[in-house]
Order: sequence, then C-alpha cells, then structure tokens
Amino acid sequence: MSDVIPANLLREQQAHKQSQQLGPGEENHYRIWQNLASPYSYKVMTYMNYKGIPYKRMEANVKVSMEEIPRLVGQTIVPVMLSPQDEVLQDSTPIIEWLEQRFPEKRVTPEDARLAFLMWLLEEFADEYMPRIHMHTRWGNEQNQRAVSHRIGRDLAYAIPDASVSDLADFMLSRQAGFNKHLGLTDRVRENMDQQVLDLLSILDEHFLHYQFLLGDKPSMADFALYGSLKVHLYSDPNSKETMEVHGPRTCNWIETITELGDTRGCVGQTTFGDWINLNAGVPESLHKLLSFTAKTYIPFAQACAQASKNKSKTFDAEVYGLTETFSVHQYRVWSFEQLQNRYVQLQGDEKQLIDEALTAAGVLPLMMTDGIVHSDLFDGFTPPVIKDGATDARIRYLLNKGKKAGML
Repeated sequence: MSDVIPANLLREQQAHKQSQQLGPGEENHYRIWQNLASPYSYKVMTYMNYKGIPYKRMEANVKVSMEEIPRLVGQTIVPVMLSPQDEVLQDSTPIIEWLEQRFPEKRVTPEDARLAFLMWLLEEFADEYMPRIHMHTRWGNEQNQRAVSHRIGRDLAYAIPDASVSDLADFMLSRQAGFNKHLGLTDRVRENMDQQVLDLLSILDEHFLHYQFLLGDKPSMADFALYGSLKVHLYSDPNSKETMEVHGPRTCNWIETITELGDTRGCVGQTTFGDWINLNAGVPESLHKLLSFTAKTYIPFAQACAQASKNKSKTFDAEVYGLTETFSVHQYRVWSFEQLQNRYVQLQGDEKQLIDEALTAAGVLPLMMTDGIVHSDLFDGFTPPVIKDGATDARIRYLLNKGKKAGML
C-alpha cells in the first residue's frame, strides 16, 4: 500500500491548516470552529454575515473535536471562536452579546424593552426546546438517520487520512439513543412530536405572511437562533425537508433570506430592512400564537427542569404539549432559564404591564415564574463567552481541578 497522500486529501489538509491562521489582510478576522450539524455554529455565522463581521470558518473534524477544542474549553463542543487577539470564546448567545458591544451597527436587539423581552423568550425557546424537535426529526426515521449520520461522518473525516466516513456514521448512530432518553423522546411521544412540527410550521407561515422576520421587518437574535435549528436540521435533512417544503413554504423563504444575508454574489443578500413590530398597537395575532406554542413546550419543560435541579434530582417529569414525559436535568438549561427570568423581573411600569398581559394571554405566565427563580452556579466566577484556563463552566473547572489533584493533568 502506497504511503503517498492523494492529491486532493493533501489539498484538504493544507486548506484546513491555513484556515486556522490569519494571513496578510486577515488581521481583524475571527476564527470559528464549527461543523455542518451544529445549529449554534450557524446561528453565530449568519449573525456575523448580517453584521459584516469578518471571520474564517474552521472545520471541527474528529481530531480537532477530540484534542484541540477540549484543550481550549475543557469539553468537545462547537462553536468555539478565537478573536483576532486570540481570546477564546464559547456559547452562541454570549458570543453574540459580546460582539454586539463591539459592532453596534445594525443591532439585533430591539430598543423597546417589551419587544426585547419577547425576543429573549423566543431565543430561549429556539436554543433550549427546539433541540427536542430537531433531534426527533433528525433521528426519528431511517432516511434521516442514514443521510445525516453519513453527513456528520463526512464532516468529521475532513482532512484526516484513513478516516472512515461509514465508521464515524455508525458511531454517531450508536450514541443517539442516549440523547433521546435525555430529551424524553420515547416511542409514545413520536406522533405528538410530529404534530408539534406541523403546528409550529403553520404558526410561522401565518406570521411570515405579515412580517419578514419574527419581530417585524428586520432580523433579531431570535431569528438567528431559530434559523439554526430549522436550517441545519429540518431544512437540511431529507425526510423533514419534504415536511418543510409542503407545510412551511414561507418559512423556507425566511430560511433562504437569512442564509443569503451578507452575500454579495448576484446581489441577492438583502441590505435594506424595515422596522420592528410596534407593540403600542398590541401583540399581533400570529406572534401571540408563537408565544402560546412556546408556553405549551419550552416553559413547562424549563420550569420543571429548574425545580428538579433545586431538589437535587437527576430527572424530572413535565407535561409538554399535552403529554407527560421524563427528561434529564441539564444545568445549562437551568442557568439559561434563570437569565430569562432575570430579564423579566427587570421590566418595570407600563412596559411590564403590557408584557404581563401578553404573556398571561399566551399562557407563559404565571408558570414561567412559579416557585420563583432557581439560581445555577454553573458560571459563577466565569465571564461568558470568554474562556480562561480552558474551563467553560463550574463543571469543567471541577473536573480539571479533580484531574490536577489526582496528578492526571
């Protein structure tokens, strides 16, 4: 067997190495470790496209995922971003908030505090509940299982000699059952999950008949968050793509619009935008329906998770969209829900009155604040998204310190 590396594989290796370096004229570029299956990677990259923030995309193949990224942040996760000053950044929402402070033009958060809170609520739904939906559609049928496992395997094998796409695909399939258990994806809920997809697409298509984006006629952080799940999963996976094309044509158009933001080829990337929704005229019916969907899915899921964490439980039961299922407690979800609740309690006066009325009508309240706010110490002592000493959160800090004490690191 020849030891000569095939020409195109050699080109891939060279391109992969070059992507990790800042060349002449690239001194102000960010570098982002990402992969094809990561909605959070595309959430950040499409935001940066919209803002015109220069960056270089780096493929997180299996070697990078197992070695380089854990060295930087303490765990295998994407996206991980390097600033032009080599600061290490991780976690999509804090990354975008951090970039917003440095690139204030074309802000993605409404000035109206009332609308801004609705944005954070929908962003939380997209980041923390949509994974249940897209893990159902991605791995709940054989066609998507075959196609997507090999797509991920192809991504992980990039620029690595002798890497087997099929072996990596089998590995991805073998580990999926564990994720299903954490997200309460049992056989008894599959039909209910299919209905959730259809209902969500119906709500979004009605909304996009009146507005180009979730909060009016310019994109917000909620758009980029929901885009990540729908584009990278449902719209890219063969079985669920058919569902989207048949039941969500305007949602498909919305996805294409966001995909093309910042693209100057063919003059297709949109450059002019309208206004935010004016809440002085009330919450539009289509937005109310989206808030109601969030109330039936994300809110009971997150609230029960927080209370289980407070009670030191590893699992919890929650009634989601009419069915009760068992889920695993996830500390990041507890922390993230806490941030949403804190944003709510910061509302005051007339702005709070309108939000209270809207959230109560949609069913978000009173459940969102039932039993108060549960504090998570996940990021105590940390400053997301900036990573210091290769630790992203308290759990990673604990494991690193435990390893050092044992003489393992």
